[in-house]
Amino acid sequence: MWNGDGTVEFNGFRVLYSEVEYVRRIFENHPETALNLRPKNQLVKNAYMNTLLDLIDITCLAPQELTEEELREAENTLLDLVGVGFELDWLKKKLEELCVKKKKMEARGARMRELDRMIVEQRQVLLALEVELKNEENEAVSDSGRLGFEDVV
Repeated sequence: MWNGDGTVEFNGFRVLYSEVEYVRRIFENHPETALNLRPKNQLVKNAYMNTLLDLIDITCLAPQELTEEELREAENTLLDLVGVGFELDWLKKKLEELCVKKKKMEARGARMRELDRMIVEQRQVLLALEVELKNEENEAVSDSGRLGFEDVV
């Protein structure tokens, strides 16, 4: 139901018209989401729904777009929403997956930096060996030449 202020009444929440589709999909895929929600005040319920939508937006970000602090804040926000009665096991699972991806990405980055460092070191060793080989070749060429009469006498 359109409220004339840019919001729509949906499943007991007033949401922005632009967010109706997102809220509809939440309740379509997870009908248990707000069944046990304790707050009855419309403004408080709306604030919690906005917080939930913000949390979903955060969960949609790529791991490299989030800091560890932002992930901790997201986890705390999830706990707050669960504390007021939201059933968000589905979102908790996605947030945990995001945290695991972030940790794997950081570990992979550290490993890649280590491999890069090792490659640089090996290139330096290879360069030194090439110089040594060139010196040996030069000495071998000079040692293998014939001596002239003047060199002997």
